[in-house]
This record gives sequence, C-alpha cells and structure tokens, in this order.
Amino acid sequence: MTSTTINGRPLVLPDDPDALLIDVIREGGLTGTKLVCGSGVCGACTVLLDGAPVVSCLLPAQAAAGKSLTTIEGVGAAGLHPVQKAFMAHDALQCGFCTPGFVVEATAFHDSWRATKGTATPSREEIAAALSGHLCRCGAYEGIFRAVAEACSGRFDGIEPIAPRLEARDKVTGLARYTVDIHQDGQLEGVILRAHVAHARITGLDLAPARAIAGVAAVVPLLDDDNMVRFVGAPIAAVAARDRRTAL
Repeated sequence: MTSTTINGRPLVLPDDPDALLIDVIREGGLTGTKLVCGSGVCGACTVLLDGAPVVSCLLPAQAAAGKSLTTIEGVGAAGLHPVQKAFMAHDALQCGFCTPGFVVEATAFHDSWRATKGTATPSREEIAAALSGHLCRCGAYEGIFRAVAEACSGRFDGIEPIAPRLEARDKVTGLARYTVDIHQDGQLEGVILRAHVAHARITGLDLAPARAIAGVAAVVPLLDDDNMVRFVGAPIAAVAARDRRTAL
C-alpha cells in the first residue's frame, strides 16, 4: 500500500498501475482540478507535485507515492495567494473552467520568481513561456498576463482584491461547481468512441465484449446506415458505465 499527502492530508493510492492521478483527485471530492483534453496539452488538470507543476491527466497515481501533492484547493488555503487575488481583480477568467490550472501554474511561477527576482515585473514573454501549456478557450489572456505580472511585482501582497465578478473567488479557489462536478446516486458516465481517420467504412463493429464488462450499463452504435465515418472525431459507438474508467 502506497500513499501521498494531498493538501497536507494523507491519501492512500490505488494499487492499480493504470489509475491516473486526475481520477484519484476528483474521486476524492477535489473537483477543482478539471479533466478537459486528457492529453496533457490544455493544462486544466495542473497540480503541484513536490512544488512542481504537472498535468494529472497523464500521470499515473503511483507516481505521487511518497510525495506532496497540492491541488487548487490547497493553494492559498491559509488565505488567498497573490495570484488568486490578481486573477480576481483583473477579471482574468470568464467561464472559469480552465482557471484552476492557470492559477496553479502561475502560483508556482510567482513563487519561483519572487524567490529569485524579488518584485521585479516579468515580461509578457516570460509569462507566456511559463503558461505556454495552458489554453483559455474564452480568451481571457490579456487579463491573465496583467494578473501574473502584477502579482509578481508585489501589487497584491497583503491586500483584499475588488473583483468585478461575484463568483470570482470560487473560480480561483476551485470551489466553483460545474455539471461534471455533480454526481447523483446511480449516475452513469458516458464515453463516445470516435473515428481517428478522416474517411472510412466500418466493416465490423462488435459491441458484445464491451457489454460484458462489469459496470457497463449500455453500449449503442452511432453509425449511419452506410457505416461510413467522414471526419476525424465522427461518433462510432457510445458506452454508459458506472464510472469514467469503466466506460473508457
């Protein structure tokens, strides 16, 4: 049995070598860490492992054994971090779904910057390089750049921010709840199998093995009558199961 500490509390890790850190975090009720791309390219699932930013959607849970794990809920747990204050004040967010990942990464950048360069203001290029692994689909980049620059310069040390959005505090602390964060008793999770090629005819689709897996409630084909897929990402079949891992 292996364990880690998450936001200062002990956590026993699953023995399953295929278990991902993102699933362990979210299944434990810390839903501020978001699963978006699942490919390590958008940064929404970023957490700190021994103080270093990592994408938890690609990291095996066992990689956290014996280490200290910090999620967005643990950032500024004793009081808002300057980065969180700056994000609130500069409206460096919109829907807020990607915000926890940005804040976690920016916090690590801020702390490293302040330790080595004091209250000097980082350039736009330096901030962009630090946040290059993150995507904001709402396009709040201007506010994000300003927030990180002013947090690093000490502008938000020891002050309470005035935020234009009422929900800003929840979004920068990971407390904002979205549809994917809500689970009801008996709820199933769905996954769609999609085409990896731009044009093809599906010559056979055997759904029986998927239906035989424990925890799978339903499997249905999504192909048109001609069994053709005409673009990358075209739906082929859908699975509903007791949890995401089983559905996958």
